[in-house]
Amino acid sequence: MIIHRLAVSGIALAAAMPALAQTYDLGTIVVETEDTDRGFVGTKVETSTGTLLKTGGEIATTPRSVSVVTAQEIHARGADDVEEALRYTTGVNPGQWGLDARSDWYTIRGFDPTTFHNGLQARYGYYNDTRPEPFLLDSIQVLRGPASGLYGNGEVGGVINTESKTAANYAGEDLVRLTFGSDDEAELGLDFGGDLNKSGTLKWRMVGVLRDAETQVDHSQDDALAIAPSITWAPQEGTEVTLLLNHQENDGSPLIQFASLYGTLLPAPNGDYLDDSFFIGEPGFDRFDTKQDSVTLFADHRINDVWSISGRARHVDGEADYRHAWWAYDNPPTRYNDDGTINRTFYRAENTVETLTLDSYATADWRSGPWDMKTVIGVNYVDAEYDSDTGYGAQPGTIDPFDPDYTGAPAIDVVDTPGNYVEEWGVYLQNNAILNNRLHLDTGLRYADIETGESEGTFTDSTVNAEDEAWTANAALLYAFDNGVAPYVSYAESFRQEIVGQDVEGNAFEPTRGRQYEAGVKYQPVGTNDLYTLAFFDLEKSNLTQSDPNNPAFQIQTGKATSQGVELGMRKSLGDFAIDANATFQETENVDGYTISNVPETFGSIWGEWAPSAGSLEGISAGLGVRYVGEKWDGTDVQETPAYTLYDARLAYQWDRYEVALNVTNLEDDQHVTFCGTTACYFGEGREVSLSLAAKF
Repeated sequence: MIIHRLAVSGIALAAAMPALAQTYDLGTIVVETEDTDRGFVGTKVETSTGTLLKTGGEIATTPRSVSVVTAQEIHARGADDVEEALRYTTGVNPGQWGLDARSDWYTIRGFDPTTFHNGLQARYGYYNDTRPEPFLLDSIQVLRGPASGLYGNGEVGGVINTESKTAANYAGEDLVRLTFGSDDEAELGLDFGGDLNKSGTLKWRMVGVLRDAETQVDHSQDDALAIAPSITWAPQEGTEVTLLLNHQENDGSPLIQFASLYGTLLPAPNGDYLDDSFFIGEPGFDRFDTKQDSVTLFADHRINDVWSISGRARHVDGEADYRHAWWAYDNPPTRYNDDGTINRTFYRAENTVETLTLDSYATADWRSGPWDMKTVIGVNYVDAEYDSDTGYGAQPGTIDPFDPDYTGAPAIDVVDTPGNYVEEWGVYLQNNAILNNRLHLDTGLRYADIETGESEGTFTDSTVNAEDEAWTANAALLYAFDNGVAPYVSYAESFRQEIVGQDVEGNAFEPTRGRQYEAGVKYQPVGTNDLYTLAFFDLEKSNLTQSDPNNPAFQIQTGKATSQGVELGMRKSLGDFAIDANATFQETENVDGYTISNVPETFGSIWGEWAPSAGSLEGISAGLGVRYVGEKWDGTDVQETPAYTLYDARLAYQWDRYEVALNVTNLEDDQHVTFCGTTACYFGEGREVSLSLAAKF
């Protein structure tokens, strides 16, 4: 029950006769109503784009495809990672590599997106940092399609941005949550905050997670310690400065096994199939232990009625001790020895990443004739160094994947090699113009300069191997009718410096380029948070490398990959029922003319929840979800991965300031394969059951 206070004082009640007219002070009237838009830990539905597009605005009147997953949705779905939190998000296909704890994986409209955290790019290189802990997140924001006009160097698929819980968005309620689940999982989540002074201009918040858990895969673990203290100073209205610290340690296992096609989709030489919990690594050797320390500064200040300034800066130090024994790619096509045993590859890596990122912009709210204008002028800077020193060990002996007798791990010498260096700076201009609160015209332009090269492990000791500059643009138009219908069209571009090497003439490869045409319609019935969306999209990624027909030992940049399709989304409340549904239908083509690898042509999901708001069942909520992923191909249209359908469920009871919830994912414990190439396959997650007990103070 959320209490809304309505203060009424000094109300003059005039009697019919002037001589009897008097004034009565009625004091404070308290009106209690049920806030059906709020869940146990926060708002159920976010209708604003927040800072994702930097010009703000409502999702329903934004001429781009945007989704926001709230902290309440993360909590209600019992998400253990970002992949799980995005399972019911329009246009996003998460977890395509199945059981893989080394990173969060997802595609949007057939392509990878760029990962951001608190509005700043978060991922450089691979396997050198921690993954975000969902309990520490306030929201996950998704922008579908190119976004270099806003964020610079990035993928054509779009942006996935995770936002932290900080003192600035603290709602005034402390939270303790205990979770017990499958594979001996035990997790404690703490979220506390308050005022540091009497005036309330200085606030604090401490969010933390402690977890001890095994996993679905034998001989594997998923332990975590994460703490994120923050302080917010708001000396006056329109001014706010937040300092966020983060320390996180994860002691885990890679989980991914690179299993043979034979024993997963097809029978093994012995006629059997592997179980999705099988482990062909080496107990005591396999690990993926990561650590991160970061400090982030947020600053916002309104100068006057027209101008305001905002800035975010973050420094990150991350490292990973990565050791992995995986199924060797010997003896094709089965990858088994004649006696049914297999060989293994032993790998060790010591990975590090250090980044300094900055994004600062000024916003002007002004009018030009009948137009309401919001203009953003910004600059960003990135300095990143990431290093991976690796080594391989000798084969100590074969094992039977169906009945492994582990042989021990060999000694592995890690070879020190130069790291990778990225430096980028850019300036950008974005403008949102609104005519009569109906016609929305968004335009943007950005210039970026980016250098990449080798590093000896420090920001100051590096060699530039490639330097490029890029102009990117975006434009969009939307018309909002009074009945809530809003058709729109948009165009956006991206660039990414990702291809290392030179052509036959010694020229360094240029960044890949992306562009998207999109047309659609959004409908938000007046006075509701319901939203219906329909979007047609056409994406292209160009400047891809292909074999040089005149010099087969070299490559040339002439290739492109494409994706065209349609997305449908629906968020609907009907009394005590709520439905969140989406579907994507797309056709993709890679640089060789085949379907893009590991991308389904059809996928979607639907989540339905029933939460009685009155009567004897008030406080109970029950949800059921269905996720469908269509067939995939291996990038050559030879090996098909079958479609699969999974079911999730939730049952919860909330009373006063307490909640107990039971979440089950993959309800039927369907053993499925998320993807199979021509040689390797990847198992998906089996049934997971978790019971959480939460209390607010």
